[in-house]
Amino acid sequence: MVNRTLKEKTLLFSLVFFVAVVFIALFMVITGSRRVFDTDTSEKLKQLAEKKTLEFESDLNSQIALVLQLAKSPAFCRYMQNPSDASSSAVALAEVREYQHSFLADSSFWISSRDLRFFSDCKYAYTLDPSDPNQYWYNMTMDSEDDYNFNINYNPDLKVTNLWINALVRDSEGKSIGITGTGIPLDGFFDKVFSGLDKDVVMFFFNDALEVTGTTDKEILEAKKSVSSLLPELSSHTITGKGAERAIITRKGIYVTSKISSVGWNLVLFTPFTLSDVFSSSLVTSAIMLIITVLLIIIVFDIFIFGILRSMKKVISDTKESATEQAFFMKDVQKTVVENVGSIDRLGSLMQRQNATISQSQEHISGLSSMISSVDGIRRDSIKSTKELEESSAEGEKMLSVLESKIKGFEKCTGRLVQTNTLISGITGKTNLLAINAGIEASHAGENGKSFAVVAKEIRELAEKSRSQEQGVADSIEEMLLMMKEMSESSVAVRNSFAKIVENSKRVMKNFEEMSHAIEEQNVMGQTVDSNLRELMEDVRQTSESFSLMRGENEEISKNIEKASSSAESLLEAASKVLQSTGI
Repeated sequence: MVNRTLKEKTLLFSLVFFVAVVFIALFMVITGSRRVFDTDTSEKLKQLAEKKTLEFESDLNSQIALVLQLAKSPAFCRYMQNPSDASSSAVALAEVREYQHSFLADSSFWISSRDLRFFSDCKYAYTLDPSDPNQYWYNMTMDSEDDYNFNINYNPDLKVTNLWINALVRDSEGKSIGITGTGIPLDGFFDKVFSGLDKDVVMFFFNDALEVTGTTDKEILEAKKSVSSLLPELSSHTITGKGAERAIITRKGIYVTSKISSVGWNLVLFTPFTLSDVFSSSLVTSAIMLIITVLLIIIVFDIFIFGILRSMKKVISDTKESATEQAFFMKDVQKTVVENVGSIDRLGSLMQRQNATISQSQEHISGLSSMISSVDGIRRDSIKSTKELEESSAEGEKMLSVLESKIKGFEKCTGRLVQTNTLISGITGKTNLLAINAGIEASHAGENGKSFAVVAKEIRELAEKSRSQEQGVADSIEEMLLMMKEMSESSVAVRNSFAKIVENSKRVMKNFEEMSHAIEEQNVMGQTVDSNLRELMEDVRQTSESFSLMRGENEEISKNIEKASSSAESLLEAASKVLQSTGI
């Protein structure tokens, strides 16, 4: 199946619609012109048939009247009864000559049943043989009860083809004694009847046996052709009988038949339906105007549709460019989020190591508490032995050095926490900036940026959570630094005290109470440090959990961004297909 563009489909639809309108217009013109042709031509042919029938009967009736007068002439009747009488023959011959000049063909004939001698134009021509098939007209006329009849045939003796008017000559008793009449040449008589016909009108005279009896073509008359063979469409219709003009509408044209009662013949007129009748119709102008109007409408429609397609192409192109920019931006955001996840993983590992260091510091503080207890024991035993006090003091000084070293190590760990918190602050700022940029791009994208706005909102919330955690960690670190400072100062004081103990071992007993008080303060301070370290461990644990949660949220954000990127790519693909389908 061929995939066509919208432009091709529009042009194809316009072409099909225009062709359909042209066919409809042609159908309307042909149908309407045929309807007009049938109505006008039927009426025209009926009038023409009536006119030709009257012309035919008018010319023929005058000839019939003259023939009947001749047949009833007393002188002619006496001659027909006794054709051998010279006196009656002369009188009859003179009278026939007078009538002959009044006939259309200036011709006459007669034959007496007495001698069967056939005279033509007052001259003997031949003796008729009633048994000759070519002379059928004689027996047909003699046996007829009518005063006259007609026939068209070729007379081999006279070597002519005429329309013969045969009138019976009767005696006083009404008995047939002969035949007289006139022969009308077809050339002259039918040429006059057929004159004035339009070139597209066909006319025939025929009898009830459908034999053609009148036409300008002698070959048709001599061959005695049937009218149905010349006009085949009439074979399925009844075209004989009495009645006025009757129209027969066929596929090829209009037929009108009429009965000529005076001679018992029929008249048929035919006019074909041609293309000239179609194009001469007033409907052609209307059809042309309709086609031109539809063509203009189609042109305006195509221009309008192509304008819409061009506008749609521009919008889709702009959308495609915006989607492309968003897709690149989403990839950058996804890359940044992945980097953030990696940074969070590293920060989590660092927090775990710091937690382990704090655990060790707690163990050391616990050891310090034990040592302080030992010092307290030494204090109790110092009364017994100054030497033991000196040894214990030396040992205490040594342990204080270790403690001071540990406190310095703890201060370094605290410094690393500060750096870590600074890193977290940087990540938080970068994430917050990312959220702001994502929100701006989402507002620019409109409907297509809704999913992007959700991602921006999630990132902003993540930044706010990170800022909150960062502040808590900063506060804890500040508190730890304060305590480390106090511990360092206390360590110095203890170290000086032990130095004084070493230097003034003899005054141990005297300063016992002061030393005892100092040891108690150290014990309390050790407990405080232990408690603070436990709180610090809990804060570190919570911070680690927060980082784990942050990592999960970043991974979710990364998935959402990946989905948004996939949606942007789908949008790009759809936009490309739509642009391709327009064909503009």
